[in-house]
Amino acid sequence: MNKRTALLLSLRDRDGVVGWGESWVNFPAWAAAERQFAFEQAYLPYLKGRRVDDIPAFIAAMARAFIGPARQAAATGPLVQALCAVEIALWDLEAQRAGKSLAQLLFRKPATSVRVYASGINSPLPWARIDQHLQLGVRLFKLKLGFGRRQDRVNLRDLKRHLGGAAGIAVDVNRGWTVAEAREWLSELKDLGVVWLEEPLVPEQESQLGSLRRRGVAIAAGENSESPAHTKADILQPDITKNYGLHGCVTLLSQLRRGQRLYPHFLGSAVGQAASFHLAAGCGAETWQEWDINANPLRTDLTNQPFEIRDGCVAIPNTPGLGWQVVGKRLAQFRAG
Repeated sequence: MNKRTALLLSLRDRDGVVGWGESWVNFPAWAAAERQFAFEQAYLPYLKGRRVDDIPAFIAAMARAFIGPARQAAATGPLVQALCAVEIALWDLEAQRAGKSLAQLLFRKPATSVRVYASGINSPLPWARIDQHLQLGVRLFKLKLGFGRRQDRVNLRDLKRHLGGAAGIAVDVNRGWTVAEAREWLSELKDLGVVWLEEPLVPEQESQLGSLRRRGVAIAAGENSESPAHTKADILQPDITKNYGLHGCVTLLSQLRRGQRLYPHFLGSAVGQAASFHLAAGCGAETWQEWDINANPLRTDLTNQPFEIRDGCVAIPNTPGLGWQVVGKRLAQFRAG
C-alpha cells in the first residue's frame, strides 16, 4: 500500500435519516474504482426505493440477486465487500430509528469501552509511534513478520526488549509460512511470550491450521476466510467490511467453541472503524479491537469527534447509530483532493 483509499456508502431513508457503511478496498490498487463503478451501475439502482423490514433477510436476498454474475466473473469477494457496506449502513439507520447506539441495538449489555491493540507495525520499526501508543496505555503490539528470518528475529527481539514488561506482543505472518516453518517458529515465539500468531500458513496449507494449536501460542485467523465459523483457530478475526457481515459476526459469537475468542479485524477508514468498535463492545471483556498505529486521515479527519485512546481503551459513544458521524464538508475535501 502506497496510499490510503476508502469506499464509503451513505443510504438515506424516506425520513431523510442517513446511515453510513464501508467496503474494504485496500487491495488491489484499483479496488476503490471497481467498487464505485459497481455501486453506480448495479447496487445503487437495486437499492433505490426498496423496503427493508429485516436486514439479514434483505442482505441475503441482495446476495442472491448478484451472486450469479459474481460467480461468472470469479468476483464473489468484491460482492461480499459491497454487501458489507450496505449492511453496516442499514444497521446504522436501524439504530438511529431505535434511538440506540449500534452496540445497544445488537447486544443486550455491551461494554462502554473497548481495549485496542496496536497493529500496522512493519520493518523498520516505528519507535516513535510505538512509544506514543505506550503512553496512551496500549498494552499489546502486533508485529508483522515476513522480512526474512534473520530480520524477523531481530525485530521481534528488539520490540520485546523495548516494551519490557509494559506490553505484550502478537505477530502476523500474513499467510506466509509453510506448516514446517510455522512449527519451527512456534517454540521460539512461546519462549518470547508471544500472545498470538496470526495467519501463519500459506493458503494452500490453511486446512492444517488446527495442527498448530495447543503448542503454547494462540493461533489467530479469519480475516480472509469465507466462513470464519469453520476456521480452526483460537482467535477468530472476521472483518465486517471485507469478508463477514455484521449480523454474521453477532451470530458467530453464539457459535464459538469453548476457549475461542472473537477479535474484530480492521484496517480502513472512520466508518468501518466505528462499526468495528460497536461489534467489539459485544465480544466480551477480554476482546481486543485492532488499531492501526500509522497515520490515516481517512480515519482521523472524517468524523465529528476523534477516536480517543485513554488507558488503552476507546469509549463507545452512547448516541444513536455509529456515534462517530461523518462530516460532509470534510468528506468533500477528501473527494476534491
